[in-house]
Amino acid sequence: MNSSNGPIGLFDSGVGGLTVARAIARRLPKEDILYFGDTAHLPYGEKSPDSIRKFSLEIANHLIKKGAKIIVIACNSASAIAYEFLSENLDVPVFNVIDPIIQELEKYKSQNIGIWGTRATINSNVYQKKLKKSLPNAKVRSTATPLLVPLIEENQLNGNITESLIKYYLDKSEVNDVHHLVLACTHYPLIASQISKQLKSRVKLLRTPSIVAEHLEIELKKMQLLKKDNSSINHHFTVSDITPTFKKIGKIFFGAGITFEEENIWESNSI
Repeated sequence: MNSSNGPIGLFDSGVGGLTVARAIARRLPKEDILYFGDTAHLPYGEKSPDSIRKFSLEIANHLIKKGAKIIVIACNSASAIAYEFLSENLDVPVFNVIDPIIQELEKYKSQNIGIWGTRATINSNVYQKKLKKSLPNAKVRSTATPLLVPLIEENQLNGNITESLIKYYLDKSEVNDVHHLVLACTHYPLIASQISKQLKSRVKLLRTPSIVAEHLEIELKKMQLLKKDNSSINHHFTVSDITPTFKKIGKIFFGAGITFEEENIWESNSI
């Protein structure tokens, strides 16, 4: 087990997980963050379960070697496919971005739920499986919305194309009848306001980053893993393949102060 003064390790298939990192940085301003975006292999939502588990384990071990005290799977696809696998194979606590959302839905006792996510997340049926235990009568409508991720990663956060695509998915999933719509992808909070504009007012959006950050604070307190020293904050952001686009949208996802380094952790260990 690494020291409580070690950084919080997060990873995602790209830069979407930076929305979670940003929420954690705001909620836990004394904590250091060690982030890895596997941009060389994105999107995980279109990868096989075996590939997702393999990439996730390599990245998590890499972050732990760098001192990460916990691992946060800041990606719904990897959370759905690789969480149990990582929990069984790592010596540090592992958190996903799905269980905090399930707990939030349980709190509301929601009975009519919409889920938007990648194909990997939706095909895993992870939300239905978890909700069936605690909310057995809940009606869950899951819709794969894969075109939203590349649109967001191209920095198309506003405009006719974005609005038309949101309308297409809203019509397809018929979510105006649901009580809660879960944005089950860490990219989607960046277009949450555009989604809200097209929803009926009684539909409540559940945005993953802030819910996960609140859950993480509670759990770290329980495990006595909150940072104890008062050293200056040191965030570190790496990606497996850097491009000008990722540099640009990284500032949108996390904030103006972010800088990326490229780190190909598979150079000497090909997958």
